[in-house]
Amino acid sequence: MNRIVLADDHALVRRGLAALLATDGRFVVVAEAGNGEEALAAVHARAPDALLLDLSMPKVDGLETIRRLRARGSRTRVLVLSMYDDAQFVAQALADGADGYLLKHAMDDELFQALEAVLRGERYVSRSIDMEHVEALETAHSQLTAREREVLQLIADGHTTQGVAELLAISPHTATRHRANLMQKLDVHNQVELVRAAVARGLIVMSGKAER
Repeated sequence: MNRIVLADDHALVRRGLAALLATDGRFVVVAEAGNGEEALAAVHARAPDALLLDLSMPKVDGLETIRRLRARGSRTRVLVLSMYDDAQFVAQALADGADGYLLKHAMDDELFQALEAVLRGERYVSRSIDMEHVEALETAHSQLTAREREVLQLIADGHTTQGVAELLAISPHTATRHRANLMQKLDVHNQVELVRAAVARGLIVMSGKAER
């Protein structure tokens, strides 16, 4: 049996997923989570084979949950469940370490196919998503380290250097160095230009874009 953790802030969605998984005898739900912190704790405690993860959750969002899992060396396969089909979100999730990206409206048709793929160590992206665009964005993401992507996203969200340092538990000097490296890589000279260039290249997800 493949052990699954469900992470979505809507209990109805979790119940629907659990019911859908129950129709197939190969999967068992070992834990549920209503936010990113609970998802991280559940993965740590239960070591599931796969985590079905909503992107838009309170406390710790889905992208940050993926980053933290990968930073901890977790081998749990992560299948993102999302209502949002923008290539920018897909590329960001894959760059952060997701193994698959499934649109919620396609779950009935594609859930088991997606789970089978990620559990085999393959990547799965919903068929209706423009993969050519996603791959172009992934190429842009690959120019930056995982930490640089985190710093860039926090800068775009309006955090100061001190704020970035506190959120990432690094020194202000290190945060400043990351920002300088980002400016050099994107060939810009100030923070406003940095954010504009990042948006233009699809390197960040601007806050205010609701995932649902």
